[in-house]
Amino acid sequence: MSIYEEELEGREFDWFANDSEGNIALFATAGEGTIPNLVIKNYADHDAVAVQLESPNWGSSEVWSDFAKLGFFVFDWDLHGGPYKRAQNPTSNMNEQLRNTIMALGSIPSLPVKFAEIDEIASGMLGSHK
Repeated sequence: MSIYEEELEGREFDWFANDSEGNIALFATAGEGTIPNLVIKNYADHDAVAVQLESPNWGSSEVWSDFAKLGFFVFDWDLHGGPYKRAQNPTSNMNEQLRNTIMALGSIPSLPVKFAEIDEIASGMLGSHK
């Protein structure tokens, strides 16, 4: 297990990916979800963006609505053993500044799916491990 993986083991971690149409999703690991290797190696960058997201309902299931208002598709890890399940579709357009901040990370996996057309994303689609 790498030092990065030790940092993430058992803790809620939110990371970002885009789809084949350029949409951005937030993935919530629930402390055990699969994380792509590219993200693991750059987890501090994803954390730095995630902690700045406006989420007045943090700690409740309503937090997914907060993220949807920011323009994210939201996928939540299904305990125990996955997969990530789509919890929310965007309810507004993402502002350009947020989009640019996320895309500038350089560690955003591009998934060969359309978030609007897929209800779940299994670990095997991420080319990664826990």
